[in-house]
Amino acid sequence: MPAADVPSTEAATAGPVVTEPDVPSTVAASTTTSVTTPPPTTSDARLPAPALHHLADVFNYLVRGNDAVSVSVVRDHAQVFGLAAGIGASGQPVTPDTPLVLASVSKLITALTIARLVEAGKVMLDQPVPWDAMGIAHDPAWNDVTVRELLTHTSGMPIARASWLDKPGGCPVPLAEAMARPPTATRGRWTYSNGNYCALGLLVEQITGGSQQQAAERLVFEPIGVTGPHSTSEGLLAGDGPYEEGVARLERLGGAGTWMASTDDISLMLDSVTAADRETLAWPAIITDQYGWGHTGTVDGAKACAWVMEGGRTVVTAIVAGDRPSSGGRVCDAVLPALAADLGVWADKPVRNPD
Repeated sequence: MPAADVPSTEAATAGPVVTEPDVPSTVAASTTTSVTTPPPTTSDARLPAPALHHLADVFNYLVRGNDAVSVSVVRDHAQVFGLAAGIGASGQPVTPDTPLVLASVSKLITALTIARLVEAGKVMLDQPVPWDAMGIAHDPAWNDVTVRELLTHTSGMPIARASWLDKPGGCPVPLAEAMARPPTATRGRWTYSNGNYCALGLLVEQITGGSQQQAAERLVFEPIGVTGPHSTSEGLLAGDGPYEEGVARLERLGGAGTWMASTDDISLMLDSVTAADRETLAWPAIITDQYGWGHTGTVDGAKACAWVMEGGRTVVTAIVAGDRPSSGGRVCDAVLPALAADLGVWADKPVRNPD
């Protein structure tokens, strides 16, 4: 697909496309031209030697016209870069440790929680999903759909674009609607649907006996000393960043998109991913390009990019509270080449797969 695009199912949740200029010339040409607009309320810069000047330029570019922006980089297991701008939910300055809406980057949290349950022997990827135990009414044709098929968007789950936002109730409601008929003819082929990760989040709850947040805290975040990520079920918390659309609308996404977390915390999370985890976080459960792997997130009022580069040596997370650029994919298009230029591994605009 064109490098600026995101999966069509994700782009469909983003509302009208916002027209924006191309990313700074520093990204396209790897020059030293900088964006001159100063970032408001910028905080917590951790610039290594050599400083990540191209990435800082892109941060300045993203600041313009948005409510908040945050970018963090972890390299060699150390937090080496953090820039943030904006005013949070309680009037506080946004920092790289301020939780922001992740949109579909939430899927990485859900997938990593599943990976840890696999490693604990509580989930088997190639076993059928226990729909009855989960309390999900479904057509009998779903009985042999496996956990791996949900992870990789190959289950035949309907796209159902209009079902996943702006209606009351959690994700079991649209999931039951989607599963009232047999899997679609796309089963076995990657077809991006929020329903797959809604179902995985409910599977986590059925296996652990607690909420998705409790499971992720215990299995993913507590082992690395991270305490800030949370679901949107209780609304915006005092220390959160802004989200003008209202986070209640995200609850319907469940494990597909209900999380808030800081760029620092998501970078630390991805830095903690092990070889065993990658057996579960395998393509096409994650998206790949010439720089590495990760996920994008796009919803009205929030755009996100979280990526693992240099074979795991470097992790970058960038989140925008606003609608510029028009997708998380475009955030990746700006951030990844800029950071790669700073690191001496520039390889043109990202070409993501699957498309």
